[in-house]
Amino acid sequence: MITFYTYPGPNARKAQIMLEESGEAYQAVTVDIKKGEQFDPKFLAISPNNKIPAIVDHTADGPVPVFETAAILTYLAEKSGRLLPAAGAKRYDVLAWLVWGTGSVGGTLPQLHHYSDLPDRVPGTVERFNTEAVRLFKVLERRLQQHEYICGDYSIADIPTFCSTAGWLQRVKGWSDGALGDTPAIDRWLKAVAARPAVQRVG
Repeated sequence: MITFYTYPGPNARKAQIMLEESGEAYQAVTVDIKKGEQFDPKFLAISPNNKIPAIVDHTADGPVPVFETAAILTYLAEKSGRLLPAAGAKRYDVLAWLVWGTGSVGGTLPQLHHYSDLPDRVPGTVERFNTEAVRLFKVLERRLQQHEYICGDYSIADIPTFCSTAGWLQRVKGWSDGALGDTPAIDRWLKAVAARPAVQRVG
């Protein structure tokens, strides 16, 4: 049994989709970040960076805590034998795109969200992060013009980028004044991932 520490938001959704894809039994525990529960010493022992999501796998050899989204997805993929090649070039291609999705896409869009929602915007910040979001979505569009999914077959590389893109693509398009343009490959891919039963179960 896996304990899944969560709070509503895109990062928790990424981990929960993989929990569903893996077939592992899990129990969700909400960490109320508005109440500061992420700073509880018991939670910090699991997630030292005081962020959700995090998991604890209660194995026969003892509990295995895992924090950071990319690490959680990799752990679950390796344990279940799903959505990550076991070895070779394809494995490292998936891992590279997983890091790209959690680090580049997953790092840029929250900054765009933060600065765009400020009551008094800091000059240049929204423009800077929107320009980077446009660049990243162009990278994704080119990739998906060549592959059905990010790494050919559906994998853990798709999950974090899907969660971020589904929530932000149209908003970035609206702010880009045509710089992003049409994204037919991304649009196709979003529909394909959204149709997966595991994704639909998470909502």
